[in-house]
Amino acid sequence: MKNSFVLLIAIAGILASCSGKKYVNVPKGIYDDFNLKEYKSFDFYELKGPEERGEYYEENIAFLQDAITKKMEERGLKRDANNPDLKVNLGISVQEQIQTRETSLATDPFMYTGQRSYTWTRTEVPVNTYTEGSLTMHLVDVSDNEAVWVGTIDRALPKKQKNIPSTIQSAVDLLFLKIDK
Repeated sequence: MKNSFVLLIAIAGILASCSGKKYVNVPKGIYDDFNLKEYKSFDFYELKGPEERGEYYEENIAFLQDAITKKMEERGLKRDANNPDLKVNLGISVQEQIQTRETSLATDPFMYTGQRSYTWTRTEVPVNTYTEGSLTMHLVDVSDNEAVWVGTIDRALPKKQKNIPSTIQSAVDLLFLKIDK
């Protein structure tokens, strides 16, 4: 359980190191008119993490917020804890997943059932387990207290902590590519 929280912090859903898919899910048509240039300042909502925080929780959250801060500053926004125009709400979840494959005649033989009878059935066979993370970023207009942009990215998380920063950076880069469209 403790490792799950460490990986949770690693940033869920993010995580391109083990996944070939590189996309961010943004609801179609809802945020098409969003323009980040309309805002001058931003800050983060307080992140409420798990009760049992993993060994790298604080470090990973700080890296995530730093990566987002750099992207916002590159776009002309300043971080302002007192009176921001925009607030960033981060949602992070981590789940253990089971990778499966379907049986085939080429790799899975017939089963002998006795009296010269054989049977074969197509089934799902577990082959691996991995941790998948999901990062959802809500950009909330403070004056309306309404989300003006929401994007989610899901990724398989790396097993080693040393790979977490590059995974976080990759996920943040992909989120901001969608924001800039």
